[in-house]
Amino acid sequence: MNKKQNYLLCTISAALIVSVLYILIHETGHLIVMLSAGETIDDFSVFGAHVSGHGGEYTTASKLWLNANGAVLPVIVSFVYLLFFKKERQGTFYRMFSFFAGVVPAVSLFAWVIVPVIYKTGNPPQGDDVTHFLTTFSEFADPLFVSAAALVIIGLGIVIVIKKGVLHNYLEEIRGSKKK
Repeated sequence: MNKKQNYLLCTISAALIVSVLYILIHETGHLIVMLSAGETIDDFSVFGAHVSGHGGEYTTASKLWLNANGAVLPVIVSFVYLLFFKKERQGTFYRMFSFFAGVVPAVSLFAWVIVPVIYKTGNPPQGDDVTHFLTTFSEFADPLFVSAAALVIIGLGIVIVIKKGVLHNYLEEIRGSKKK
């Protein structure tokens, strides 16, 4: 297998694995809160990207966590993973996986930047975690605080990806795949 084929196979594999892991961790974030509220879980699906249940007793805080933890848990797992990232480690798959593991959760937070702005216009997306979160959150604070917090976390993610050398190694792999 030549460098280009290896790069392509590693990139596609890493992107698919990180995507499935992201969905698993996202839905697990919701599941944790549902279980802590005493809900009975009816369905959990990674490929359907949903978890559903019934019952449970929710406080204002647990309602907020129910919707936020789908985004928060993947970010925490990503940051912990990046803390153990080894810049000197070789291997296209490792480098591509690490890049996607660092970037995908941060990119998913852009909804938490954009939806609060849309929410203020009165036309938020229906059924969205962010919209559900804002329905409760906006009762006591401005939705733009959510946008600001998401931007801070995205910025922190970018700093970690750069400081740990994940971006450097990713770019090195791209350059290496173009050599004959």
